[in-house]
Amino acid sequence: MLVYHLPGTFDTRENHLDLLWDAGATGLEERAGSIRAYFDGRTDLPAEVADGEWRQEADQDWLAEFKANLKPVTAGRVTIVPPWLTAEVPAGQLPLIIEPGMAFGTGHHATTRMAVEALSALNLQGQRVLDVGTGSGVLAIAAALLGAQAALGVDIDPQTIPIARENAEINGVPRAVVTFLEGTLGSDLPEHAAPDGIFDVLVANLYAELHDLLAGEYLAHLQPGGSLVLTGILVGKLPLVQDALDREGVTDVLVRQDGEWALVTACAPR
Repeated sequence: MLVYHLPGTFDTRENHLDLLWDAGATGLEERAGSIRAYFDGRTDLPAEVADGEWRQEADQDWLAEFKANLKPVTAGRVTIVPPWLTAEVPAGQLPLIIEPGMAFGTGHHATTRMAVEALSALNLQGQRVLDVGTGSGVLAIAAALLGAQAALGVDIDPQTIPIARENAEINGVPRAVVTFLEGTLGSDLPEHAAPDGIFDVLVANLYAELHDLLAGEYLAHLQPGGSLVLTGILVGKLPLVQDALDREGVTDVLVRQDGEWALVTACAPR
């Protein structure tokens, strides 16, 4: 069994995990402060993840171990589970089924969990929700399950879109309610999601530098008084996001921290 050992954890190298999947990894595991990436054969890896070491190890059923250690994630009124754990969703919780490893956003990372919790705390009945950097579609799908009238997920990575659509189908969310598109905030948005391109809620699990860059664009797509939910923010870079929001005149800014990660909620200026 060929294993690529990469220093770090899923949290510290979150932005590099997709690079390993794209390079052909058949599984990822975090163990003892390092990431173990399983491959069928050696391959050239991007420079961002070239600081690891290839090792040939005795065969083991890593997939069975991975599934055995994976647990449901409760985030507000939603419980995020892989397909094989749906029976473990507590009564009264909304199940959100996501296949791990398909694209970023399984619910097991603090940023995704906090974002779903923040959405769960809002009254989304009849609301229009925009998910920027949708990845697996988990946040847009969560919004739909929580009662949103329409949810739109956009991502610049074309590989995420069919995955997000498949996840929506698995969760029984019709395309009339949740839509996924390759693109950015400047793209043409479907009229059924927001006829005027304006949403009631905008959620983005990106990173601090992008939130700083896109703060004005976020507000251009939000109703006055609309809800802004931003995460993917390392605590050390939180001031960058707070300064950007202050610059744009947002109100009711609240910060929540989970370990080294932060989530910011705010309201668009009225």
